[in-house]
Amino acid sequence: MSSATSGPNRVVWEYDVAAGPADLVVDARFAPGSSDELRGDDAAAAFFADVAYWAGQSFKPARREGRAWIVPCLAHGCRVRYRFALRQAAASLDDALTAIASGDVIVAPPSTWLLHPEDAPGRFRFHVAAAGAGRFTTGVHCAADGSPDTFEGSTQDLDRSSFAVFGPFHLETAQSGTSRIALAIAPYALPVSDAEALLWVDRAVESISNYAGVRRFPVDRTLVIVQKGRTGSPTRGVTLGGGGPAVLIRLGDGTDAVTLREDWVLTHELLHVVLPSLPREQDWLSEGLASYLEPIIRVRAGSLTPEKLWGDLVDGLPQGLPQSGDEGLARTHTWGRTYWGGALFCLMADVTIRDRTENARGLDDVIRAVVATGADLETPWDVVQFLEAGDRATNMTVLHDLYRSLALAPGTVDLPALWSHLGVRGGSGHLPVIFDDSAPLAAVRRAIGGR
Repeated sequence: MSSATSGPNRVVWEYDVAAGPADLVVDARFAPGSSDELRGDDAAAAFFADVAYWAGQSFKPARREGRAWIVPCLAHGCRVRYRFALRQAAASLDDALTAIASGDVIVAPPSTWLLHPEDAPGRFRFHVAAAGAGRFTTGVHCAADGSPDTFEGSTQDLDRSSFAVFGPFHLETAQSGTSRIALAIAPYALPVSDAEALLWVDRAVESISNYAGVRRFPVDRTLVIVQKGRTGSPTRGVTLGGGGPAVLIRLGDGTDAVTLREDWVLTHELLHVVLPSLPREQDWLSEGLASYLEPIIRVRAGSLTPEKLWGDLVDGLPQGLPQSGDEGLARTHTWGRTYWGGALFCLMADVTIRDRTENARGLDDVIRAVVATGADLETPWDVVQFLEAGDRATNMTVLHDLYRSLALAPGTVDLPALWSHLGVRGGSGHLPVIFDDSAPLAAVRRAIGGR
């Protein structure tokens, strides 16, 4: 094993990967004490082939048991070779979280194609050599020693590892102060130019940085991958952060330079990158924050009108109200309660803080305080940490109070009364939004999102 240090920084799983146009050939080494059972992503098990281990003088075929391969690693460590049918996996699985193709460009996280033992303390490290005109990049952090085309992370992160991309993609860079956003563009059938895609990323990064009150994007290195989506599908995005942040965006039908400027998906996903990672059962807060903040950020950047912001809230927030049998946001994990219910929690926090402080404080201050801690997608927090950081920033208990009433109990909100107090009329059923500046909370509405 190379880079052998002690403790949690010790590299215990190491891989050399030769990436061809269709297959990956992997030469792996596992430290002594590793378990004898190797696994990859269960959905990709059918695409591993020729798994063999070094038996002293030659390689010996590994015995397969279900979706695992048995090799003698426990006592002395072992060396394993195998092949992974990457192109076949992408064509068959066609799934963003395992393997998906766009022309000759394939996106597949390392968790899909790296066999490994059960979790062990330490780090995994992989080097990728791409053949011919192919390229490779990943959201996983570059190796600490600076070795070229080499990446590493905690073994605990491998099963949820960040995206990786193979093939003849175009590579651009958006710079935000000292932060770097790598943009990998799959050109097949993509309806926008590289320059248009880069401008789109630049704008999203700048608008989030401005909202967070920082001079640079709060994360040092982020990968954004852009490819054409499925026919008939809208633009979709997904973010992974194991070992380093990466966002995959699949552009929907009808996308062009104009619709990119109006896009919400990239801003939503990049908000996940800059905020701490919450447990899955607390998705209502992480998704609620991203859903609530992205249109506000875009209004302040000039790419969305206040009428559109408030009209969408009037139209969408009723989907976040509790229904019969609801047990609160923290215990009711439906789509409506997670996204719109979480957004409603954030709106109520913003309005309450601003009302009580006469607009001296707002949810902006909560987010800026969280970002100032240095926590981001790779930082595991729980909801209590977030609430405490936010309430400290505003010097009040609004977040904890709302958590008790809306998350731990099926508390509801009188939305018609809220809109009346904010001076928002219309917006539902395609009615135009009209603002009433004589409403008691009109100043709060303007401070949140324009007119």
